Formats: sequence, C-alpha cells, structure tokens
Amino acid sequence: MCLKDKSSKFMHRSEFEKFVISIRPRLLSRANAMVDDADLAADIVQDCLLKLWTMRASLDEYNNPEALAVTIVHRLSLNVIRSRRPSLELRDDLISDSHPSPEQSLITSETGNEINKVLSMLPDAQQALITMRHIDGLSNAEIAAIVGSNEGAVRTALSRARIRVAEIFTKHQLSNK
Repeated sequence: MCLKDKSSKFMHRSEFEKFVISIRPRLLSRANAMVDDADLAADIVQDCLLKLWTMRASLDEYNNPEALAVTIVHRLSLNVIRSRRPSLELRDDLISDSHPSPEQSLITSETGNEINKVLSMLPDAQQALITMRHIDGLSNAEIAAIVGSNEGAVRTALSRARIRVAEIFTKHQLSNK
C-alpha cells in the first residue's frame, strides 16, 4: 500500500485519514486488551496516531504501516503497564497491622535494620534526599524548595542516590551469602 503521493513528500491529510479509519479499531482493540481500560486505550491510540502523523513522510518506507502502528500501540501499552507497577517505596500502610504476628514483627524489624545500614553507608546529602522523599514523603518540588535547588537537580540527585542504594544493597546481599 503506497501511502503518499509520488509528487508530494508528505502523505496528504485525506490519505492519512483513510489509513487511520481503517486501522483505528484494531489499534483500540489491541490497546484495550493490554491495559483493560477503554479511556486509557483511546489515549494510547491517540498517541500512536500522533506519532504516525509526524512520521507520515516516511510511512511508505515500511512494508506494512499497519504493523508499525500495532507495534507502536503495543509498546505504548507496555509503557503504561510498567508505570502502573507499584514502586519499592516504604509504605507504612502495608505493614501497619493492629496485631502483627511475631514473624511479621521480625521481618519489619530486620527490614528497618537493613534500610538503616544501607542509608548509613550513603553520603549525608544522599541520606537526606532519600529520607525526605521516601520516608517523609515529600515531593521533588518540596525537596527542591527545602534545599534551595530546582526539581531537575533533585530528580537527578535522587536517581543517583537510588542507584547507590541498589549498589550497596547488592554488595551487602552478596556478602551475606
């Protein structure tokens, strides 16, 4: 299927609309099957169609532009699914039981001890950032205001601190085996 006029570099709007009308139901079906939310699936398809519109000059280079569209929807859906995964933040509501079992108390105590050991191995600035973000629950904007920085710098510093925590934790786990 040739999607653009040979005399034009870009696909005409009418050609693109015909293409979209023919593939949209399949894209919606695929996205909805993956994310199980019709509104979110429609947003994913919209993002895909926007990407295809920006790529319209090169769509005829693909043997099957419909397959390209399905692949884009698939990857966008995976990104949404990944973003839904629970983070590894400390959550008091997950471990606060009115009467925790002795086993749960021991696990909670050991986890707290492990966290404290790992945090103590971080530089003071990284300790403070991790504590403010994950223990005190402050947003990046609130942390930036406290430390007199911008959100981007806080985000970068937190990322580096998390990487360092993972490195320390991995080394600590390997040395305990």
